[in-house]
Amino acid sequence: MTLRVGVIGAGAAGLIAARTVQRSGAEVVVFDKGRRPGGRANTREHGSHRFDHGAQYFTLRDDRTRPLLDEWRSAGVVEEWAGRLVRITSEGTQPATKGPRFVGVPGMIAVAEHLARGLDVRSGARVDRIVSSDGAWRFFGGDGSEMGRFDRALVALPAPQAVPLLDAAPELQRVVRAVEMAPCWAGMFVFGARLDLDFDGAFLTDGALAWIARDSSKPGRPAAESWVLHATPEWTHRNRDADRDVVSARLKEALAARFGPLPPAVFERAHRWGYAQATSPFEHEALYDERLGIGVCGDWCAGGRVEGALLSGLALAGELLEHGGA
Repeated sequence: MTLRVGVIGAGAAGLIAARTVQRSGAEVVVFDKGRRPGGRANTREHGSHRFDHGAQYFTLRDDRTRPLLDEWRSAGVVEEWAGRLVRITSEGTQPATKGPRFVGVPGMIAVAEHLARGLDVRSGARVDRIVSSDGAWRFFGGDGSEMGRFDRALVALPAPQAVPLLDAAPELQRVVRAVEMAPCWAGMFVFGARLDLDFDGAFLTDGALAWIARDSSKPGRPAAESWVLHATPEWTHRNRDADRDVVSARLKEALAARFGPLPPAVFERAHRWGYAQATSPFEHEALYDERLGIGVCGDWCAGGRVEGALLSGLALAGELLEHGGA
């Protein structure tokens, strides 16, 4: 009898877990509340403008993820980003740690779309409740309708969003509940002229901004002078409830205060990531309860970043397959 596995969350962790389990012979369904897969490794499009407003790039250094890089490069969905990156502190500007750094082409979402090929991904499908019944996991939507029954359940969401789904797995829930995640306001801007900055990305250690990037310097992007700004968690908390138009104006002001007058912006928009990054390291790549047949994964399990999400998803799939999987 074919094992049925339900996965909640179509970010990098959920997709790689789903693909790995499906390739072992299981029947897999992936549910995601978003309009398309990707999670924070996503791309926002506004007319002709396109922005990587979440994950900015990725590095793959672990032996378990390097084959994925080879696959993606062969498929033409990633390229190396050769932009100049720096670290700016109160003591000055220094080159950032060298890469190589890779990005999805023509946007970061290309990686998720590639991982999703061949999977049954149901976008716009929010799972609000998981119930253990008669040896199966039953998924329910917000209106109480049943969305499916599965032999195994994998939850690939930010920790605070995973907690309400783990009522039937109290030990997992207890561990996941302790994980705190910080929000992040992201600003997306297109300027009418090139900014007079001699770098394409910068990590900042003080002030409102934690990261800024010339998004248009990445391969396969539109030529217009496009920038993505990420605020610090502290600034995001202080401006948590502000209107997004107010936030975009404040982020632009912070950029100008740091680097001087800016050319006019022909487009600007802000987006708040509610759960951008875990605030403290988590000691496990994934958590799986073999007795109950339910597990959790996500970038918060493995040090953040895209590679962390991939390693977490691979680890959870491995646990499932080792303990009574397909």
